[in-house]
Amino acid sequence: MAGGVAGVCVDLILFPLDTIKTRLQSPQGFNKAGGFRGVYAGVPSAAIGSFPNAAAFFITYEYVKWFLHTDSSSYLMPVKHMLAASAGEVVTHIIEIGEGECEFQFVLALPHFTSMFPS
Repeated sequence: MAGGVAGVCVDLILFPLDTIKTRLQSPQGFNKAGGFRGVYAGVPSAAIGSFPNAAAFFITYEYVKWFLHTDSSSYLMPVKHMLAASAGEVVTHIIEIGEGECEFQFVLALPHFTSMFPS
């Protein structure tokens, strides 16, 4: 749960900054691209979408750290954290690939889709 909340907090802070950066890079210029208006537009969907991934990352990270239980004074401590973070990233990317694959399959089916109710 805490990992998911952390992911939402990151989105609440960084999403507006990314929007401003994109508008600053716009060929139209910052003001014509929207300026500071609506910098939080889209934050709720991004935050909701990041919650499961962040939660999965931190659950995996903590589990792998627990599984590799090394002595806290061990010189292998950095390796333990590196392996735990790597495992967390793998799990997160598997989730993202699954989401992207579902979206891709939907887009492929879209041209053939005529009605939700067959006649």
